[in-house]
Amino acid sequence: MATRDSSVGSLPASPTPKEEEQSEFSAEKITGLEAGLLDKIDELPAEAAVDADEEEEKVDPIAVYRLFRFANRADLVLIALGSFCSMAAGVIAPAMTVVFSSLIQTLITFNMWMLEDKVSEAHDLLGRESRKYCLWFFILGLVQWTVSYGVNVCWAMAAERQGRRIREAYYRSIMRQDIGWFDTVKTGSLTTRITNDVNLVQDGLGEKFGFIFMNVVSFVTGLIISLVKAWDVALICMCILPFMIASAAMMGRRIARWMTFAQDKTASSGAVADEVLGGIRTVQAFNGQERELARYRTKIQESYEFGKKKGLVLGAGFGSIQFFIFSMYTAGFNFGIWRIYTGVRTPQQLLNSIFALLIGGFALGGTAPHLSAVTTAQGSAAKVFAVIDRQSAIDPLDTERGQRVEKVAGAISFRDVHFSYPRRAGVAVLRGFSVEIGAGQKVALVGESGSGKSTVVGLIERFYDAAQGVVAIDGVDIRELNVGMLRQHIGVVTQEPVLFATTIRQNIAWGAVDADAHPPSEAAIEAAAAAANAHQFISRLPLGYDTLVGEGGALLSGGQKQRIAIARALIRNPAILLLDEATSALDSRSERTVQDALDRLAAGRTTVSIAHRLSTVRNSDCIFVVRDGAVAESGSHDDLVARGGEYAAMVRAQELRQNGLSSTGGKEDGEEDVAQLIARELKEQAVDLRATTRQTAGSGKTGGEDPADSLDSAGDFALLWRLVWQHRASIVAAAPGAVLALINGAVMPCFALVYSRLLVALSNPDLGAMRHDARRYACLFMVFACTDLVAMFGRAGLFHIAGESLTRRIRYAVFRKYLTFEAAFFDDAANGTGVLTARLAAEAEDVNKVVGTVLGTAVSTLATVATALGIIFSHDWRLSLLALCCWPLQGAAQLMQARAVWGSSFRTKRAYERVGQAAAESIRNIRTVASLRREEAFIAQFNAHSRAPHAANMRGAVVTSIGFGFAQACNLFVNALMFYAGSRFIINDWISMSQMTNVLMATLFSSMAIGMLAQFSPMVAKGAIAARALVKTLERESLIDGMGGSAPAPAPESAPESAPESESAPVPAPASGGSPAASNISFADVGFSYPMRPDARILRHVTLDVLSGKNVALVGPSGSGKSTAVLLALRLYDATHGAVAVGGTDVRQWSVPVLRSGMALVGQEPVLFNYSIADNIAYGCAGASLRQIEDAAREANILAFVRNLPDGFATLVGQKGGLL
Repeated sequence: MATRDSSVGSLPASPTPKEEEQSEFSAEKITGLEAGLLDKIDELPAEAAVDADEEEEKVDPIAVYRLFRFANRADLVLIALGSFCSMAAGVIAPAMTVVFSSLIQTLITFNMWMLEDKVSEAHDLLGRESRKYCLWFFILGLVQWTVSYGVNVCWAMAAERQGRRIREAYYRSIMRQDIGWFDTVKTGSLTTRITNDVNLVQDGLGEKFGFIFMNVVSFVTGLIISLVKAWDVALICMCILPFMIASAAMMGRRIARWMTFAQDKTASSGAVADEVLGGIRTVQAFNGQERELARYRTKIQESYEFGKKKGLVLGAGFGSIQFFIFSMYTAGFNFGIWRIYTGVRTPQQLLNSIFALLIGGFALGGTAPHLSAVTTAQGSAAKVFAVIDRQSAIDPLDTERGQRVEKVAGAISFRDVHFSYPRRAGVAVLRGFSVEIGAGQKVALVGESGSGKSTVVGLIERFYDAAQGVVAIDGVDIRELNVGMLRQHIGVVTQEPVLFATTIRQNIAWGAVDADAHPPSEAAIEAAAAAANAHQFISRLPLGYDTLVGEGGALLSGGQKQRIAIARALIRNPAILLLDEATSALDSRSERTVQDALDRLAAGRTTVSIAHRLSTVRNSDCIFVVRDGAVAESGSHDDLVARGGEYAAMVRAQELRQNGLSSTGGKEDGEEDVAQLIARELKEQAVDLRATTRQTAGSGKTGGEDPADSLDSAGDFALLWRLVWQHRASIVAAAPGAVLALINGAVMPCFALVYSRLLVALSNPDLGAMRHDARRYACLFMVFACTDLVAMFGRAGLFHIAGESLTRRIRYAVFRKYLTFEAAFFDDAANGTGVLTARLAAEAEDVNKVVGTVLGTAVSTLATVATALGIIFSHDWRLSLLALCCWPLQGAAQLMQARAVWGSSFRTKRAYERVGQAAAESIRNIRTVASLRREEAFIAQFNAHSRAPHAANMRGAVVTSIGFGFAQACNLFVNALMFYAGSRFIINDWISMSQMTNVLMATLFSSMAIGMLAQFSPMVAKGAIAARALVKTLERESLIDGMGGSAPAPAPESAPESAPESESAPVPAPASGGSPAASNISFADVGFSYPMRPDARILRHVTLDVLSGKNVALVGPSGSGKSTAVLLALRLYDATHGAVAVGGTDVRQWSVPVLRSGMALVGQEPVLFNYSIADNIAYGCAGASLRQIEDAAREANILAFVRNLPDGFATLVGQKGGLL
């Protein structure tokens, strides 16, 4: 990985041609400085080297117009209406300047008449004109209310419709990709893009785009008015425009570029979270939390580096734009003053021209945060659209391509097949593999791990295409068959069964060929379950076949899941049956029963079995021994044994092992007696199960102190502030940013003060004095230009960096908190892996927008209002009081809008989490989805989950737009009231014309600033809702903190104790410290029920002792509690009653990490992480040497296999070990 430095680098010694072009274009000093600064920013540590396990194709940000590629006719109508309203709203502000300039001219005339002692005429003029212009302001306000409502509602609804379409198209494209593609991407990152990137794209498509259009129209309209009123002055101002455009263009390109990289890293962090939370039991069992935290921290740190660069670019871009706007005013006024002095222009023409540009420039400056949203959308859309546009080489949803046959006989042939997995193209898995399997024949593939047996199954299902040779079904190359049709004729049962988070009935029914259109009958489902020896245990469950199995079948035992998976394959009645260690999770008695059922099912159909237990394949018609990707020998069991080759050696080795087990554990047939001995207990459990009235995955408490009660009384803003304050160390950049934001906010009222004095100076009939005073004030605008250049850089840049830093800190804290939670927390369907991953991505991002965008604007607006109030108070206290009464009205309008957004966002948040969960489950288990040919079912399920937030957001857009429109109109209403009141005060001789213009200008810009703040109400509402959820997570206490229980290691072999009520009194550790590695384990009257099924007893009054150094076996039917006992010893759960003791001390008195450090777990469904083979072997054993790793591999009989790989122990295993 490239070394990355956090300091700003020096300018490149040899610029690229592109940089040279920019240098030539940027002849002016400020633009040149900005280009140099952006070049320096480019050298900040951002483009981290691509991870070794991350080979996604890099794509460039898309063009703005391509963001709208999913707009249909209805969307285009909404966009057209929204654009019309944006244009109308954009025209109103410059149009107001015509009224305002006429009003100012009236004041100037009034002042001149008063100097000429025309008091009566002056009063009549001001009274008459003030009423007329105030009426115009009020009318413009009503129009503004209407068109602003249209802007918000049309753009928001169009974006919501397009966002849903993009989300569904993205998920559908994922579902149609070939399995080889999934081997090269991180499935967790795909889920993160659904919940995060698509939302960012939608954000850039919505009302923010409308606001940019509105503000640009305001600027263009102001420019047109300026040209009409004083074309020569306007042309001078337009000379500055190319530099403004250049600044905006450079900023936009870089922001879109950095956001593409940043979202890549955010997606990568989401992939890590998805992988870790999906295998949380393994992580906790091996004390891998700190390791995974470090991996996650690396990813979010890389995302932060890109976000920091974006903040610096934003600051540089927005600061330079503000500089050029004030420079434009300076140039225009100085030129216009000279034209007035020479008699070419009048003061009114100059005022009309410059004031129109002034309002347009102020509006253009308001596009900054919205422009950031659009450029962010460009970067986020790049990867989303790349997936949507990707053409799958093996498309299961393509109904046109390939032959479709009514009946498949089942003959399978492999002819000189060579194959390598796409991720490891240099490693040949199959080398000239050739077999012929007749229709209806039952064959078995045996051989060492890694010899290519499971690869053969994947090629039959056409998960991959052979690199060389032909795989044929009934003599037809499978590449010429329709993929979906082919898989419908194949039934698969793997050694690691995958069940989906729905009912048992639905899991079995999904095995049927046409389950969506014609679901199988209840009798068919029960018959399949009975054939798989599953009907009996299902019937004992309180809800029977309607029992929810939990995510990945977590609420069932391994054997129960295996039998349901077998039933799912049986109900399909396939022509070809593929069994990959199908009975590996069953006890001996169940295995014999199910094997008999499989044997009966196999009659008359082609069956390919993969087995390590050779007793299960004795009756196969042909057994193929696979070695190094080719067939070493083949024949029947008897033939192969008689030959005395590899197969015979394998049989003898297993017989020796079995004889060893028999001499220590009795005959295998005795297991049937064991099952009979616990039959009474099973009956008692059945009574308990029938008595329960709770849903399997009900909402029972999963442990830990739930802080919801204490949070209910706290306001959302209070929780948002609490969250920010708790992580204040991460937003140190906001401190200088706040100072600069205060300066930025004070600039406009101070500018208004100078501007109003300039107006008074222009009314002086003495042209020499006028020129002297007016130029002095005009030149002060350059002071504002330089001040705002620095202030806006700090406000936009530093606050954005603070927001990115806070996002990084929050994501880390929440992920760490997840890793401390007890296993029961993850059993709750509300805490599924997809839900938690979606929360990590979305909630922190919502808070980021509040800090990075809204907070800086709010501080700046506060400074604007405070400075304006100071100016107003210094001129007239009566108008100040009036302003103080008006501005809360604008605040109330914004609060009304925010409340509506709050309600809508709160309703949709959970719905979007369900969308993320639905996507995560299917993407993570894509091989099972593909085998079942259930892509369309999951697409329909995903689309159904998307409808709920979509409908709520559409309704919310209608309601929230009312408040937004009123907040925008309040600006004009306040101006009307202030001017009318001010004119009456002048007539009554309470204030002067100079005081009036000062107050009016300060009020005008303050009201516009408050109105612009209304555009961020949705961000604030979403951020506050996210803050509540984040605080709830961070303040939840875990019952079993696996990352640092305060209890030390207890003294070894103390007397057994009963279960304590709490962990408040840990047993002191001896000087040497205790270790569970060489300790006795005892269960004393242990009872246990899983928290999600408290009425279903798993263990009842279990008492046993396991002596140190002894081998002990737990046997019994599937679901009898064997695996549960192991989980209790590891303290992944706590016993409901009784005591589990290690070393004579209750496990609840042990430090959890110390307890688990002396244990090792090999689960029935092994979980490997996306590390190298060496890292996976050493997982949980920090600092293990290569020699130790090799010794462990030798003991596990995989050393030769690993060494034969090109990268050896450095070989990446992929997610969930998918590359092995």
